[in-house]
Amino acid sequence: MGSHALSRRILSLILATSTLITTVLTCINLYLDYRSELGLLENAFHQLERLTLNPLSAAVWSFDDGQIRKFLDGIVATGDFIEVTVSDIDGSPLYIMQRPSHPGPGSWWEALISEPKVTRRYNLNLQQNPEPPRIVGFLTVKASKINIIERLMEKLQVIFIMQGIKTLLISLIILAIFQNYVTRHLVHIAHYLESYRKNGFRSGQTLQLKRRPGRTDELDSLTTSLNIVISELDRHHEQNAQRLQATERELETQRISAIQSARLASLGEMAGGIAHEINNPLAIIMASAQRLSRELGRQNLDQVQRCTQQILTTGDRIAQVVNSLRKLSRDGTNTPRSQFRVRQLIDEVMGLCEEKIRRAGIKLVVDVPEDVMLYANEVELSQVLFNLLSNACDAVDKQENPWIHVIGRRENDRFTLSVIDSGSGIPPALADRIMEPFFTTKELGKGTGLGLSISLSIAKRHGGDLRLDPASSHTKFDLLLPLRPIQQHA
Repeated sequence: MGSHALSRRILSLILATSTLITTVLTCINLYLDYRSELGLLENAFHQLERLTLNPLSAAVWSFDDGQIRKFLDGIVATGDFIEVTVSDIDGSPLYIMQRPSHPGPGSWWEALISEPKVTRRYNLNLQQNPEPPRIVGFLTVKASKINIIERLMEKLQVIFIMQGIKTLLISLIILAIFQNYVTRHLVHIAHYLESYRKNGFRSGQTLQLKRRPGRTDELDSLTTSLNIVISELDRHHEQNAQRLQATERELETQRISAIQSARLASLGEMAGGIAHEINNPLAIIMASAQRLSRELGRQNLDQVQRCTQQILTTGDRIAQVVNSLRKLSRDGTNTPRSQFRVRQLIDEVMGLCEEKIRRAGIKLVVDVPEDVMLYANEVELSQVLFNLLSNACDAVDKQENPWIHVIGRRENDRFTLSVIDSGSGIPPALADRIMEPFFTTKELGKGTGLGLSISLSIAKRHGGDLRLDPASSHTKFDLLLPLRPIQQHA
């Protein structure tokens, strides 16, 4: 809406109101003038009756043609009289006189008013004392209302022109006064509020109207109220911003805590297998150490060397398991990216899952090229692979002849690592939600619902993706990663 819309509305309202009032008052005034004109016409008839009838009666009695015509000319030249007729006592017209300037029959004024003419008939009485009055004829006089209407219409045109000019001038003056005292301040307030909105509901300065100091009025009250409201809004906005920051910090803390809980829950599921992976090598080391002690007493150096080598090999196995466990359990978000072999990463994660896979009787097949190198966060990718393998183990744990295939392949500048299990896939109704946080298909107490959502976020940070393949007849997850280094995302 334009800034002058209110001014145009006020001007239109003032003009319409003034025009209506002027029209009503003019019509009332016109009616009063009309009644006054009719009164003057009645007075003219009275004057005619009082001053003209007796002399005219004498002229008719004496057949004074010149005098009669003089009287008739005087009558039709007076006021609104338009026609005069003198007739004898039988009603036969003797003289007829009309005003030449009178509008002829069919005038539009005659169509406007119901009785355009006024007719009066008088007796011409001859006074001869002591005899009683004697009728010598009749005088018929006609007057027209049309001339009255025409005079009033001419007056009405002048009135409307003058009233129109006066109305326009008064309206413009009132509008100028209203604009000076009201409208321009409202426009200033509107611009201030629009600027306040564009600045993100933050006020740089208080609202002030450019007015001369004086008595306060409604605009001053409005300005004060707006400043109070805006000040309160600024205060609440600042409080909300602080609460939002605190909430974001709390959500981030909860997110990190949830991720850590999910990681620890996965490690808890593998605790038995990890213990077995460590206990078996420890038993071998202890047995080798006892044998080493016996062989040293016998000075059997060949057996001593074999026992020593077995202890070293078994110790390396324990170190690999512990290193894989340490890598998987820590927060790798801030770990710098490095270049590593994908097959080596898979072997390290397999070390943590090996016992669980063996106890479930799962046949594991790994088909990943040895020479594939990735530049990524090794800790985070090991967590993704661990989650995928752990989910696959849980999915086929109770099947007959279960199997898991880990397949890697290059596709142009991208590497795809697929984890496929012997399951029949995930129903479409659940597939759309499988990546949502806290959504899980496992039994209560066996999953947090965060593994896949965390894995997806890790893949996204590496410029890749984690997808469920709906076209596969078995449960298949594809981890897509770029082969070339990319800029690390926050």
